[in-house]
Amino acid sequence: MKFLILALLALGAFAEEDFNAPEYAPFDESLIVPVEDLPGFWEGRELPKEIFTPNPRSARIVGGVEVAPNSHPYQVALHMNFGTGTGLCGGSVLSTNAALTAAHCPIGSQSTLVIAGAHNRNIVEATQQRRTVTSANYRIHANYNPSNLNNDIAILMVPTAWTHNAAVQPTRLPTAFASELFVGETARSTGWGRVTNTGATSAVLRKAYNPVITNAACASVYGSSVIIGSVICIATSGVNQGTCNGDSGGPLTVPRAGDTRPIQIGVVSFGAAAGCVGTFPNGFARVTSFLTWINNNH
Repeated sequence: MKFLILALLALGAFAEEDFNAPEYAPFDESLIVPVEDLPGFWEGRELPKEIFTPNPRSARIVGGVEVAPNSHPYQVALHMNFGTGTGLCGGSVLSTNAALTAAHCPIGSQSTLVIAGAHNRNIVEATQQRRTVTSANYRIHANYNPSNLNNDIAILMVPTAWTHNAAVQPTRLPTAFASELFVGETARSTGWGRVTNTGATSAVLRKAYNPVITNAACASVYGSSVIIGSVICIATSGVNQGTCNGDSGGPLTVPRAGDTRPIQIGVVSFGAAAGCVGTFPNGFARVTSFLTWINNNH
């Protein structure tokens, strides 16, 4: 009987959502593309040639595997509405009323549909909680630089608080580990981006594992104007998996011994123009560098 009561309580928590609300209307997934692939997205962004090409490769899970449904309850999907189409990014639940993502994802869009509690983002699941955020409620880092992707971090303030439950939980910020560089640790990235360099985006959430490398090693590829102290990088060489188009804004996490929840150390920012995996690192906004900014902006 106890298990039945618990199951009913869980279903009741999910049933609080209004599935007749406009956010839950069916959408045409074929019209949603990685934000970096939208027409005109890269105009006015004088990125280094190591990152930029006419068909840039920035932010997707390549070579990873599907996660167990709702095993990453901090993950959110973002559908950003631009005049040229709808872009896909990732993010993480920051609190009951905020999501963390990359600045280059929502900037320039009119609104963003934030989907929490999703495994298959293409269908309406009972675990999902959807919120539409208008551009007036974007908090883009004031020093975000589109020409080198420094300070590539943003917060979206949702109009109605999420209900935290087994499928929707806030990410764990690395406040107690603010002095750590995480070099040599195996980090996990998650997202719904492309599963190959030129393939389709994923309907279900996927994950990849990569070692964190030094900023010096990363700067040898992208240069010191891109790789500053507030950037963190992972290696893809020898691993053949990592992030790319569609995963931007999503979380990079590492475990801590004895803790069931990982800490988020990065926000997916960029990859190499020559390809997302192989010999080129993936770059992230380093969360420990933005803890004060995050606390002051949500």
